[in-house]
Amino acid sequence: MKSATVRELRNDYSKVLGWVAMGEEVLVTRRGKVVARVLPPATSAQKCDWTASAAFTRQTWSRKLSAKESTEALAESKSRW
Repeated sequence: MKSATVRELRNDYSKVLGWVAMGEEVLVTRRGKVVARVLPPATSAQKCDWTASAAFTRQTWSRKLSAKESTEALAESKSRW
């Protein structure tokens, strides 16, 4: 965790903002006391496993599907969710 004084925040805002953009939490102090906390935006902590996505599990079709076959394939993929 980084800290910056109010003066540093005012004079070097882009540097402090850079810290926050890299995920750092910055405590802002005035006369040695913490007066603010600057945080990066909340992000999802969950990692997505793309190996199970439709892009990786999709079957390659050697021919065009009929409307009925398309409907069945969509229904099957929706039932997995």
